[in-house]
Parts: sequence; structure tokens; C-alpha cells
Amino acid sequence: MNYKHILRYVVAAAVILAAGYFFYLEFTNNADALHRYKFTVHPLYIFISLILGTSGFLVGTVVWRICVNHYIRKQLNLLESIALYNTSALLKYIPGKIWTYAAQMALLSSRGISSALVVYINLISFVCFFFVSAIIASFYYFVVLKVTSAGITVLLFALLLSLDVIFIVWNTTIINSLVIPLGRLFKIELEPIKMKKRIYIYVQIWYFIAYAYLGVAMFFLARGIGMHIPFFNIFAITATISIAAILGYIAFFSPGGLGVREGMMFIMLRQYASVEVALILPIAARLLCIIADLVLGALGIYVGMKRGYFPRFIPHPQTQTIADRAEPDTNG
Repeated sequence: MNYKHILRYVVAAAVILAAGYFFYLEFTNNADALHRYKFTVHPLYIFISLILGTSGFLVGTVVWRICVNHYIRKQLNLLESIALYNTSALLKYIPGKIWTYAAQMALLSSRGISSALVVYINLISFVCFFFVSAIIASFYYFVVLKVTSAGITVLLFALLLSLDVIFIVWNTTIINSLVIPLGRLFKIELEPIKMKKRIYIYVQIWYFIAYAYLGVAMFFLARGIGMHIPFFNIFAITATISIAAILGYIAFFSPGGLGVREGMMFIMLRQYASVEVALILPIAARLLCIIADLVLGALGIYVGMKRGYFPRFIPHPQTQTIADRAEPDTNG
């Protein structure tokens, strides 16, 4: 019996139950306000929200494709990337991020992409995602809300941007030092890799675009369920999403960040929205995320089966090492 797996499921269940109990108490304590809330549905706004939210999630596929194509000669097209990435992304709702990565390793093995490279690509994507999320949240709190003095704001923002630049310039050394514990986790030997600096810039630009989609999607979702949130609060909503997304991603024990993201969104929404918005919108946002994941996952499965993108089960597929596939970092 694997006690680590049992512990992971127990912690995940505890987090979800705790979040459910928290929202139950909040719904109970604010029953009067919720009773006065006039719940109305606007299908057009909800449809627009779903389209924008799905487009924002699709950016993750684009980022993943950019990183993978940097190391292989036969480039993945967008449909192939949807089949391989979004199918494996459905497994994030199983406690532990390892299932998504394991699925990617299995699906990419026939393309000659080693398990080590899959770990590197996901780590690079996460670090870029973290910096973009931190920049958006910091800009909102330090520049828009001005929670600190101008001098401290400039100092903190400059520090964050400097860390981002340092990561881009010395990415090879930093990434290769971070993967040591990941190699032990996955029990694979990770070889040093190099990635051109411009790839990191492209990835971060795409993540900014994703947050723009998701922020507007949340605005239309709120309007779609009868919430009158001012348009100028879109940036506040985007900052809320960025912090909740980071915490949900770090909470590896929670399937898809379930409970963690909703709790953080409630805390942040209470700073600028009514209690009914803070209670209902996080749950509606979770439903939107699940629907978007299912749509892209179903599309990925259909495309993969229709076009034969899924690998056949071969006993010992031949793979090339990262060193064979990596391009020298000469252009910067």
C-alpha cells in the first residue's frame, strides 16, 4: 500500500471539504443578502464568457507548443498540440499534478520527446506563468490601489521586474538547478538544456494575453448571472484571477486547485464587491473553468483519434536525448 498516495487523497479531500464548509457558513451567515439578490440569466453574456474563457485556456496549449517545437525537428501543429496537451490536462482534476505530466510523457514518447524534456517544458511554463501573475497582481495593488508609498512601490516593482529579467538572461543555470528535485520526484535523469531567451519573452506575452481573455470572460460571466460589476473593475478581477491561479497551481494536493482558488477569490472579491458577488462568482467561475477544460479535452480526444495523433503502445520507443535535440543558445 502506497501511503503517500493515500495521504495525497486525504489532504485533497480535506481541503475540498474545508472549502465547502467555509462557503456553507458564508452562505448561511449572508442568507438575507443572498435572498435579496435577483438571480437572472443572460445566455448571450454566458456564451461570450465561455468563448473568451476557452480562448484563454487555449493559450496554455500555444505556450506548450512553442516550447516543445523548440526541441523537435518535426514541428507539432496546433491541432496536434490540442490533442496531446488538452487531453492530458483533463487529469489535473486527479489529486497531484504528476498525472498530467505522466500523460504528457506517454503521449509524447512516440514523437521522440524524452520524459526529462516534458519536465523542463512544464517547469519553464510555470515559472513564466508565475512572473506574469505576480506582475499583474503587483501592478494592481501597488500602482492602482497604492497600498504602499510611491518609493516602496517603485522599489518592489523594480525588484520583481529585475528578477524576471535575471531569469530570462540566466535561464539555463536557474532552470537546470531547479529540476534536481523534480528529477528525484519522477525518478528520471535530467540532462542540462538550453532555450533561447526570446522563447521566454514569447511565453510571457502569451500569458498576458491569456489573462486579458480571462479577465473579460469573468466580467461577462458576472453580467451573465445578473451581477452588475462596473467595467473598470476588469483589472481588479484579472488581479484576483492571477493570485487565485498561482495558489491553486501551487496547491498540488488539490485537484485543479479546487477549493483553494475559490477561497482566495472570495477573500479578494470582498475587497471591492458585494458579499453575494464574492460568494457566487467564484463558484460560477469554477463551473466555467470545468466546462472550458471539458470542451478543449473533448476536442483534443476527438482530433487525436480522428487524425491518429495518439501514439500506439510500443514496448520500447526510441527517444533522442535533450542534448541531441537542443539548439545552441547563440542568438539570445
